[in-house]
Amino acid sequence: MSRINTFATSLIRSPLLWGMAVACGFFKLIHDEVIADPVIVRYLAGNWIEYVEVGMFFIGMAALAGKWLDVSWQRRGVAVEQLEPIPPGGQDPADASALLTALPEEDQKGGNAFVVRRLREALDFVARTGTSDGLEDHLKYLSDVDAARAARSYGLVRFIVWAIPIMGFLGTVIGITVAIANLSPTQLENISGVVAGLGTAFDTTATALGLSMVLMFVQFLVDRSEQVLLAEVDVVAWETLAGRFQSVPTSDNASLIGVIDHAGDALRVSLEKSIQSVLAAWTDSLASAQAGLVAEHEDRWAAAAESLASAMRAMEMQQAKMAGQTELLASVVNATRDLTTLEKSLNQNLATLTASGRFEEVLATLAASTQLLAARASVSAAPRAVELSGVSPSGKAA
Repeated sequence: MSRINTFATSLIRSPLLWGMAVACGFFKLIHDEVIADPVIVRYLAGNWIEYVEVGMFFIGMAALAGKWLDVSWQRRGVAVEQLEPIPPGGQDPADASALLTALPEEDQKGGNAFVVRRLREALDFVARTGTSDGLEDHLKYLSDVDAARAARSYGLVRFIVWAIPIMGFLGTVIGITVAIANLSPTQLENISGVVAGLGTAFDTTATALGLSMVLMFVQFLVDRSEQVLLAEVDVVAWETLAGRFQSVPTSDNASLIGVIDHAGDALRVSLEKSIQSVLAAWTDSLASAQAGLVAEHEDRWAAAAESLASAMRAMEMQQAKMAGQTELLASVVNATRDLTTLEKSLNQNLATLTASGRFEEVLATLAASTQLLAARASVSAAPRAVELSGVSPSGKAA
C-alpha cells in the first residue's frame, strides 16, 4: 500500500498532470467560444504547433506553481523550533541519537521538510562519528547539497524554456515550406495558401518567444524565493547545532591526555636544558672571542706606538745630521769666499807682474822664498805665513 500511496502522491503532485489538465481546460474554453478574442485564438490556438507550445507552457507553469507553494509552506516552518534550546555547558555527542528521535517527522505540507532534513542529517553525522569535530564543515556541505538539489528541481522547467522556442522555429520552417509549396507561377492570383503559410511561420515564432519569456521571468522569481528560504534554513541549522555538543573526555581520553601532557612537560624540560647549555656555550665562546679581539687590538696599538717612537727618533737623528751638514756647508761657503778673495789678489799680482815684465824674476824670488820657508819649517815646528805684497807703483814686487 505504501508504494501505491507514494505513486498516487507523486502523480497528484506531478506538474505534467496539472499542466495538461489546465491546457485542456483552456482549449475547451476556446472551442466553446468562451474565450473568443481573435488575437488569443490566432496566437494560442491557430494550429497544432501552437497547441503544443501552449501545453508545454502550462506544464512549466504548473511546475513553477508547485515550487512556489512548496517554498511558501517551508518558510512558515523555519521559525518553529525543532529542538529544545541548548543547555548550559552544552551536550555530550552521545545525546545526538536521542535528539534524532526527538525530531518531528518530515512533513512537506506542514512546512518543516527543509529544516528537519538539515537537522536530521547533521545529527546523524554526530551520532555516527561520536564527536562534534567537523560539524561546522558538515553543515556547510549540507547547505551546498540543498542548493544543488534546488537547482536540479528546475530541470523540467529549463527543458520547457528551451523546447518552446525550438517548437516556434519548427513552426517557422513548416510555415515557410507550406508557403513555398503553394506558390505557383500559373496561379499568381490565388496567394491565400502562401499567406496562410507565412502566417503560421511568424505566429508560431512570436508565440514561442512570448511564452518562453514569461516562463523565464516566473522561474527567476521562484528561484530567488527558494534561495532566500535556503539561506534562512542555514541560519536556523547553525543557531540550533553550532556549539551544542561539547566533547567530554572519558577515562581513556583522560589517560591519553595525561600521557600527552607528561610527554609535553618532558619535552619542554629537555628543550629548556638544551637551550640553556647551547646559550652557555655560545656565551663562553663570545667572551673568549671578545677577549682575544681586545688583546689583539692592544698589541696592535702598542706596536703602532713603538713604530711611531722609532720614527720620531730616526727623524731627530736625521735632523741632527742635517744640522751638522748645514754647519759644514756654511764653513765650505766661508772657505769658498776666502778662496775667491785670494784668487782675486793673486790675479791682481799676476797682472801687475805681467805688466812690469819681471815675471821670471818674481818666480825665481818665489822659489828662493819657498826653499827658505821649507828650511825654516824643518827647524821650527811653527810655520810662518808668507805674505805677498802687491806690486808698488814703481813696478817692484813685495
